[in-house]
Amino acid sequence: MIYKFKKPVKFGEETIESVELKEEFDVGDMIRIANAKGDGDKTGAMLSAATGWPLPKVSKISMADGVALAEIAGNFFNPGQKDGMET
Repeated sequence: MIYKFKKPVKFGEETIESVELKEEFDVGDMIRIANAKGDGDKTGAMLSAATGWPLPKVSKISMADGVALAEIAGNFFNPGQKDGMET
């Protein structure tokens, strides 16, 4: 899935307007996310897993785009669940 940023990401000399999100996570991703300390680190780990970007690059994403990406990635990470309940 391609996500187009509302606000392009500037990382070094690079300006990035979109990112391809991984649509399936593996157990390694789950372990890295679960082992992250605190909600911020877990969100960073999830966005890093979803984008394939290192955390310093993920941290340059705007808040609005970060929230949108976390929601999208969370849906892929927890398929079949809505509001904490299985459907």
